[in-house]
Amino acid sequence: MSDPQLRARVLLEEARVLGIGLADLIAADTTGAARLPTLADYLASVAPTFTAATAATYGPHWRLAVARLGDRRLAEVTIEDLTLVVADAETRARRLRPGSTGRSSRESCAAALRAVFGRAAAAGLIAANPAAVLTKPRRARGRRRALDDVEVAEVIAAVRTTSSDPDLDLLVLRFHLESGARRQGALNLRRVDLDPKRATVWLREKGDSEREQPLSPSLVALLEAHQDDRATGDVAGPLFRTRDGRPMSAHRYDTVFARARACLDWTDRTPVSAHVLRHTAITAVDRLAGYPVAQAFAGHAAPSVTGRYLHASVAEVAAAAATLTGERHPLADGRVLCGWGRR
Repeated sequence: MSDPQLRARVLLEEARVLGIGLADLIAADTTGAARLPTLADYLASVAPTFTAATAATYGPHWRLAVARLGDRRLAEVTIEDLTLVVADAETRARRLRPGSTGRSSRESCAAALRAVFGRAAAAGLIAANPAAVLTKPRRARGRRRALDDVEVAEVIAAVRTTSSDPDLDLLVLRFHLESGARRQGALNLRRVDLDPKRATVWLREKGDSEREQPLSPSLVALLEAHQDDRATGDVAGPLFRTRDGRPMSAHRYDTVFARARACLDWTDRTPVSAHVLRHTAITAVDRLAGYPVAQAFAGHAAPSVTGRYLHASVAEVAAAAATLTGERHPLADGRVLCGWGRR
């Protein structure tokens, strides 16, 4: 007699002693399965528990899963089913964006499915996450890189030439080149985030994270003057504003770089965006002050336990900012080298 058969007989004997028959076990299993939600019902209940940014990214892929598997109960969904959903995401990307390989859509879809089935497994609704073994495509090497000084000058000239509000747009460019801030950090910036005495700003970016970032004193003064001129009294609202006092919208922000790209003959190989300016600033700090300071400047988490012990202080970041801009910084203990200067 095989081991599975022996274990089955032992279990049945234990059930008999407890007064439980085989029919009772079958009925209990059927009732439990019936209580499991369908994928459509579970997604409807769990999607609002993700952050707004995550839901916006994963939502289109979840809708694909519901279209194909919505009436399936969670325990009935297999890795083969989910592989077909990922294939649907690739097909849709190729249809909507001619020339696309669908790579990023496959990667994002796999992550979306892992997230929702991971929640179901953690809640005990399924024994294991079937999406955990989905193969994510290897991420291709991107074209984003740090710009050299000539390219930075060309971007600034392109923005100055194409802008309908050069005072605003050039200030945004300088802010990114000195702060290394993300797009979100610029759009979230407020007057109350400025500290003129310390020559710093508080950046509020990914995952509700905050960090104090040193800037040149002259840039902090320009940011204050911009807000005073265009949004008098509104210290809690967005700092960057158009001439009529309205906050700079995400669309208006994106057009700054879209217009500039049209004037640059090298943007096919190196896309121009706020992230590229951030990349440029972080690379410059790394060259000047080393990896730990660049990591703190970028607001990145330490990649290892050792990295936590190498965390740079605000004073060290301020010294790098002083070197980068050629201006003395109040937090840098007077340390400053010959930097690339204000543009």
